[in-house]
Amino acid sequence: NPGAANATMNFKLEYRGFDGDLPGAPDQNSTTLTFQPVFPFKLRNGNNLIFRPALAYVWDQPSFDAGTGTFSSTDDFADIPFDLLYSWQDGAWTFGTGIVGSIPTDTGLSSENWLLGPSFLAVRTFDWGVAGLFPFHNERIGGSGPDTSITSLQYFLFYGLGNGWQIGTGPTMTYDWEADSDDAWTVPVQIAVSKTAVFGKQVVKFNLSAERNVVAPDAFAEDTTFTLTVSPVVTNPFQRTPPTPMDRAARTAALEPIR
Repeated sequence: NPGAANATMNFKLEYRGFDGDLPGAPDQNSTTLTFQPVFPFKLRNGNNLIFRPALAYVWDQPSFDAGTGTFSSTDDFADIPFDLLYSWQDGAWTFGTGIVGSIPTDTGLSSENWLLGPSFLAVRTFDWGVAGLFPFHNERIGGSGPDTSITSLQYFLFYGLGNGWQIGTGPTMTYDWEADSDDAWTVPVQIAVSKTAVFGKQVVKFNLSAERNVVAPDAFAEDTTFTLTVSPVVTNPFQRTPPTPMDRAARTAALEPIR
């Protein structure tokens, strides 16, 4: 549940294979190591403010040189995506709204763009697991890179198998408003298996997934992605003692002078 108040240190290793009409496209692959901490801040009203930046290093990221008709590869840091989400509970539902964006790193793999846009979250927990939607949009607000306008939708559903095991899916489809209509959609399918384990007092979640794009740009795009994520659950170092949420009577008394 992306709206839950669990601080985690996510370490994600991804191996990507590519495909497309460009010569040599099926021979390309890359590896990415991402560190994404999740910092939830508990508010006095009982809701959560959640910040998730991501730092990624990529090996063998392919790029095509139209002049020579060949691919080259680059090892470097990628841009820094982030999202800031305000979330609240309503029975079995978790809702959230916030912003997403990306900060350019001025590296060999940087887009040289500042991105920003809105996000929304709706998650439903069941006796058997969890399901939800996380739509968001990234728009270029500055920088020297190409025009960027991308709408994304992460849909997820996980079923609990017992003893900390889950099976499900959680891919992200995208629509590129700057691309030709035939190449605008990227639609993946995914299967994922996760296990939550306890080592002493340390809770750790392991997630292994395989993903394939069933719709993607024709010339060149990711084809398959294999991901291993290790996520220790920790205490938020920036809020070690969350405030005690106000009850209704205390909230009314606090707001009375304002009224």
